[in-house]
Amino acid sequence: MSENVKVVVRCRPMNRKENESKCENIVEINEYAISVLNPSARNSQKKMFTFDSVYDMISKTEVIYNEMCYSLVESTLDGYNGTIFAYGQTGCGKTHTMQGDGSAKDGYNCGIIPRCFEHIFETISMATNIRYLALVSYLEIYNENIRDLLSDSTGIMNHPLKEMPGVGVTVPTLTTQPVINAKQCYYWLKLGNKNRVTATTLMNEQSSRSHTIFTISLEQFQGPSSSSVSSIPSGDIMGGIRRGKLSLVDLAGSERQRKTGAQGSRFKEATKINLSLSALGNVISSLVDSKSKHVPYRDSKLTRLLQDSLGGNTKTLMISCISPADSNYDETLSTLRYASRAKNISNKPKINEDPKDAQLRQYQSEILHLKRMLEESEQKIFRRKDEDNNIIQLSHINSDLQSPSADLDIANMNFPTPKPEIDYLSELNKPKVSESSDELQLQARNRIDFIKRTLIGGERANDLQLRERHRVRKIAAQRHLSAIANALSRVESEDRDLLQGHYASITQEINIKNEHIRICRQKIKMLEREVADLNSEFQLDREDYLDEIRNLGRNIKFFQQLFSKVQPILRRNGKN
Repeated sequence: MSENVKVVVRCRPMNRKENESKCENIVEINEYAISVLNPSARNSQKKMFTFDSVYDMISKTEVIYNEMCYSLVESTLDGYNGTIFAYGQTGCGKTHTMQGDGSAKDGYNCGIIPRCFEHIFETISMATNIRYLALVSYLEIYNENIRDLLSDSTGIMNHPLKEMPGVGVTVPTLTTQPVINAKQCYYWLKLGNKNRVTATTLMNEQSSRSHTIFTISLEQFQGPSSSSVSSIPSGDIMGGIRRGKLSLVDLAGSERQRKTGAQGSRFKEATKINLSLSALGNVISSLVDSKSKHVPYRDSKLTRLLQDSLGGNTKTLMISCISPADSNYDETLSTLRYASRAKNISNKPKINEDPKDAQLRQYQSEILHLKRMLEESEQKIFRRKDEDNNIIQLSHINSDLQSPSADLDIANMNFPTPKPEIDYLSELNKPKVSESSDELQLQARNRIDFIKRTLIGGERANDLQLRERHRVRKIAAQRHLSAIANALSRVESEDRDLLQGHYASITQEINIKNEHIRICRQKIKMLEREVADLNSEFQLDREDYLDEIRNLGRNIKFFQQLFSKVQPILRRNGKN
């Protein structure tokens, strides 16, 4: 069953710089629509866009999460893939929306990513007869290179992409860490953020210079009850494995060089950021264009990694962040246009059942191997003990035989004397073998215990208060999504009634059709203005790209002149 990408818009309040510059608010917001006024043409009609939800300057991240993110995260716990990503110009609140205020101790200003951690592990703790394995990874796309933010010791500066059948585009060399609670997720997120590239520009004091993707993979199987938390099935009982994957994407913001004042490495970063975001825009445009036969996913690393999120097997939520200031009119309008196109993208999410590369299967195979190894080791130890006991008995017999009375008996009985080259007592002297066997057993048991500890679920299955709170939040999220669906169906039904032509009289038919013609004429005028705006926006982009080309051309000329000056000296030194 297909499902459109959910798109919401969040407008941040005016920042200090905009207030000092006495910028005017050009944005008007209601529940599902947003209007933007062109500051250079006050008499022109406002441009209106409709989305799944629109949040104003005073809306909290908690409201956005409860209304739009909650159901998506719930579905990843059922085995679906989910993606939440923030899009918009630099300095419009994407990182604040996704990660929140790191200084907040009470959770009031928590972003979407920390709230996902709490939600996921709270739900897992209430699960009955289901066991989960949670794995996290964190990557950064910086200057079109993929960096592993959870490991600095790999030595790989640019991790390669690989497309796997049934899995999609992945980064196989990326570090993956098992986690058992939200606290461990916070730790890895914080560690990754320390390694992330940020810098100061004229538009943002803490500007992200890269795109990041934090991924939580949740594998699950029907397991024992919560009373047996440390057990794991063996054999083929682990047949029904499901895996959901939640990708939390914090994109770097689009920026114009003349506004940010980027120079040197900042300019190079901005160029790469704009190119990847331009590729993302091209992918969105191709997906909603019915005439397009090719979707340019391969134009950037970002679009390749988001390939499954846009037009694939994923439930996707796009949070478009905008500024209300008139100085950012062009960027705000561009963001809203991209967001309006994205809501027409159709995905086909489905539950990922029995994945062949599931980590749970690898753990299962490893446990079976370690258990066989322990059994063989224990059997060897038992055999060794039996041999040792026999040797000890033989040694006692040997000592008895060496006594004078025993010598007389042996002489009288004519028994053959023992061979002197066989030393039975030397067989007892094997401490190294037993020590190594004990160490292997200890390592095997520790490994099995570690795997069992990574499997979570059912720790708070009997917490009725938590269950009730979870149920209320789930119902509220479903109610909001139902209200959106009803609003859309109401619009469709009005259009359908108009086309079917149910009228009481000819006069009513004429009036309704005249009204419809008037609305169509307004739409035509709006589209004509939209074309003019697009041409203006294209001209701005063209000028920006020309500035970049001129800067790059000046750099090339400088290095060519430098090389021409240095070349004779290098040749002269080479001859000497």
